[in-house]
Amino acid sequence: MNRRVMITGGGSIGPLGSGVDALVEGVVAGRTVLERSGRICAARVRETAGSGPFHPNVWRRLDRCSRLAATAALEALERAGLRAGAGGMVGLVTGTMTAGVASLTAFLTTLFEEGPASVSPLLFPVTVPNAPASQCSLLLGLRGPSLTVSQMEASGLAAVATAAGLVRDGVCDVVLAGGADERVPEFEAAWDRLHLLFRGDPDDFPGPFGRGRRGFVPGEGASFVVLESREAAARRGAVAWAEILGESMAHAPGPVHRWPAEPAIAAAIGSAMAQARLGPEEIGCVVAGANGSRVLDAVETRAILRALGPAARRIPVTSVKGGTGESGSASSCALLVAACSVRQGFIPPVAGLVQPDAELGLNIVVGNARREPLPSVLVNALGTGGSCATVVLGRPGA
Repeated sequence: MNRRVMITGGGSIGPLGSGVDALVEGVVAGRTVLERSGRICAARVRETAGSGPFHPNVWRRLDRCSRLAATAALEALERAGLRAGAGGMVGLVTGTMTAGVASLTAFLTTLFEEGPASVSPLLFPVTVPNAPASQCSLLLGLRGPSLTVSQMEASGLAAVATAAGLVRDGVCDVVLAGGADERVPEFEAAWDRLHLLFRGDPDDFPGPFGRGRRGFVPGEGASFVVLESREAAARRGAVAWAEILGESMAHAPGPVHRWPAEPAIAAAIGSAMAQARLGPEEIGCVVAGANGSRVLDAVETRAILRALGPAARRIPVTSVKGGTGESGSASSCALLVAACSVRQGFIPPVAGLVQPDAELGLNIVVGNARREPLPSVLVNALGTGGSCATVVLGRPGA
């Protein structure tokens, strides 16, 4: 089977606020909400929603990452016109790189310092990366396949690409897909030792693609979209936000703390565009995985130029990570923003960016959002260790 895949809903919670509306308002305004965390900066979720429709006792037992995931996933279902627990074979694909780490650290610390009798049995079920997916499946009554994807910073977009394949191949009619992550001190300490993080005041962060960029800021949050076959959406009378025209994933073996090599990134972009049957001149915008790392931004730029050719210097390029920070879920947030861009006709600026690096040679969106109809958007994600994913969105066709 080769069914057409539609995005019919989305949900988000992150540094820019809770809900899709807050996310869109924040990225369109180019807003940053960075704060000092020791000698580094970070973007964190300032407040999480309460238990809402979930039973308070159940909510109390969830770890923080699962709460973020459940909040965003529930909004995505509701915006798609689907009720939690309504039945049906709804699948779930969750991308993460930090889920379970905080709980596992707490579990093992107590175990080694105080002994087995002092360890809370409620911690153990949430010490694994697939805890958010499992909890969302239970809380939302999802009966389809439940998968967890972990490809570092590319995890969220890889989850959406995986889910699109499930719908396209007829495994599921509806799949909820996205990413969820929380900030973990152990990750931040490791990144800092590798000199990958921006050190300094939040107001001085030059942003992705910045001329003076010298590292990224860690972030957290959760973003999900609902993917449906065109036939399933039509039966429900659901309104499609965007159509997934093509998706691709690739891997380039390398050091665990290094980004993919340029050829692998270009290959992923080319494969997704070939599936979408689009040429470079038909791409309306690129939402890049750039995060402010000097190496990453340059490598991705060369891959974009290689994959898109002369048209790459004309196509507007942006990134959401100036506002959301870097995480495994940031790439699914980028996909959600891209879907809203196709639906509403805007290209957000790179938050925090004032002086783009002219040597990169890209048409980077700076300052104000651009308001224009978008025929298609290419979303790119890169993960340390060598993973990369690309998804191409377009307007829902007839």
